[in-house]
Amino acid sequence: MIFKTKDRTKELLDNIWCDDYYIVAAGESAPTEKDIKAFAKRQGVKFSKEYIAHSSNYFGGLYLEVKEEIWPRAKAGDVGPFWSFLYGITTYAYSDEAPDWMNIEIVTSEFNEMGHNVVPILKVMGDSDVYCFDQNGSIVQWSHELDEFEPYDGDFYDLLSYEIQELEQRRLKKIEKA
Repeated sequence: MIFKTKDRTKELLDNIWCDDYYIVAAGESAPTEKDIKAFAKRQGVKFSKEYIAHSSNYFGGLYLEVKEEIWPRAKAGDVGPFWSFLYGITTYAYSDEAPDWMNIEIVTSEFNEMGHNVVPILKVMGDSDVYCFDQNGSIVQWSHELDEFEPYDGDFYDLLSYEIQELEQRRLKKIEKA
């Protein structure tokens, strides 16, 4: 019997969940594993089984933010420490209904146009750097300033857990400073 990799996204979200958060996810419109693997093949990259489990389940295409009434968004000209602009995270969505900035096909095309054969998988809102899968199935972080990729040492759930926990720490810091 072949064991299917379990989606751990809900478990990770349950560790931080409170009414200060707003979430949107694929829900019933999540793509199938077959669709995700076909997309990876077309792009010439490999996806990990953890990423496929996340993306093909209810919480795939995740958008998680601290509600604006808790964390007011910066306006043009606002200054502050870098962390104070990082109010959410997203894993790119496979749905045509997703906004362009969150649609994996559109964002992947933008990276391809820059000459990079990667697929973006996770972004911290307010940060221009993006986590991607490369041709070898490794997670790398693209630096927008250097236009370079740095390897990430961990699997997809390590990354998602890390970024969710970092968001929670920023939320607590924001509340403390309010």
